[in-house]
Amino acid sequence: MLKVLLVDDEAPILGNLRRVLPWQEMGMEITGMARSGMEALRIAEEQAPDLVLCDIRMPVMDGLTFIGKLREMGLDSEVLLLSGYQEFDYAREAIRLGVKEYICKPIHYEELGNKVREMGTRIRSKQYKDKLYNSIPLFQEQPLAEDSARKTPEQLMNLAAQYISERLNYDLGIEEVANRIGISSSYFCLLFKNRFAMTFVEYVTQQRMEAAKFMLASSDKSITAISAGVGYQERRYFTKVFQKQTGMTPKEYRDQHRMPETR
Repeated sequence: MLKVLLVDDEAPILGNLRRVLPWQEMGMEITGMARSGMEALRIAEEQAPDLVLCDIRMPVMDGLTFIGKLREMGLDSEVLLLSGYQEFDYAREAIRLGVKEYICKPIHYEELGNKVREMGTRIRSKQYKDKLYNSIPLFQEQPLAEDSARKTPEQLMNLAAQYISERLNYDLGIEEVANRIGISSSYFCLLFKNRFAMTFVEYVTQQRMEAAKFMLASSDKSITAISAGVGYQERRYFTKVFQKQTGMTPKEYRDQHRMPETR
C-alpha cells in the first residue's frame, strides 16, 4: 500500500478527500490528515508518505513552504497541489520544488481520482526502477570527485534534477550538469538513463513542457513570456515543441486548462 497524507485547512474538504476516493481499491492508505503545514510536517516526518495532497493557501505555514520543508527533510514524496492561485511566482516555486500535478478548486473528484491513479502508477514505477538503479556498480566507472564519491547514485541524480529545475530558462548541456555534481559525462549519462528512463534532452524537454503547462493554466503571463521562462527564446520553436509533446498549441492548452480564477 502506498502511504498518503492529506493536507487542507478546510475540514469539509479534508473529510471529502478521505471519503470520496476509493483509496483501498487504488492500493493506497491514508496514514495522516492535517489542517496546517506545521501539523503536516510532523506527520510526514513520522510516516514518510509516498503521496501528499496539499492545499496551497493555509494559515501559519502555507502549502509551498510545507513542501519546501518536506524536501529539506530529504523526502521526495509526490505532491498533488490543490490550488486556486494564479500567480506566476507560485507556479515557478511549485515547479522548483518538484510539483508536477495540480488541480484547481472547486475540486472535481472524478478528475482528482484520475490524477491520483496516474500518480500511484508513477510512484510504483519509480520504486521499481530505484531497486534496479541502486544495483549499478560504482567501481566500474571513473573515480568521482571527493565530495561526489560520498554520494549515492540516487543523491547524485537528485542533485542533477534540482539543478535542472532551477535553470530551465537557460541553455543546459550534459557536460555542465555533470561538472556541477562532480562526475564524468559518461557516468552521468549512465546514471541519468537508469534513473529517469529517458535521455537528458528528453528529460529537460519534458520538464520545460510541464513548467509551461503549469504556467499556461495558472497565470495570465503571455505565451512569449512563458516561452522565455522555460528556455525558449523563439516563441515559434516553443510552440512547435509544445504541440509535438501535447498535441495542441499553447493557446489551445490554455483555453482548455485555464483555472477559473484566471478566466
